[in-house]
Amino acid sequence: MERAMLSFTSADLQRRTGEVQASAGQEPVVLTDYGKPRNVMVSVEEYVRLKKAAGETVPPALIPKRPVVVRAMPDALGYDTHDLDAAARRMAEDALSGSTAVAVDAELARVRSLFAGARR
Repeated sequence: MERAMLSFTSADLQRRTGEVQASAGQEPVVLTDYGKPRNVMVSVEEYVRLKKAAGETVPPALIPKRPVVVRAMPDALGYDTHDLDAAARRMAEDALSGSTAVAVDAELARVRSLFAGARR
């Protein structure tokens, strides 16, 4: 047997907004006015699911943003890039001292050759 939807009055919505929203986050709730159903409040996830199921466009603002995950990539010059601030400081120190000039020139030549092939 299907259970009845949770229902709140418009006065409940004003006085107990947090409770109404929390309930709508769990399941759709009916909002009534003068004893008559007027609106149904659903979570964003449920709304997006319903829009997709109906083949309708989902407003971009409702599409969850995926977190950006940055993974340390191996550096051609051998710097530890797990801590980017420390790597940048070390690179700057090495560049100013000239201690990596030969390796930097070799890496620049390699990268330039990649782009030179793409221009043709």
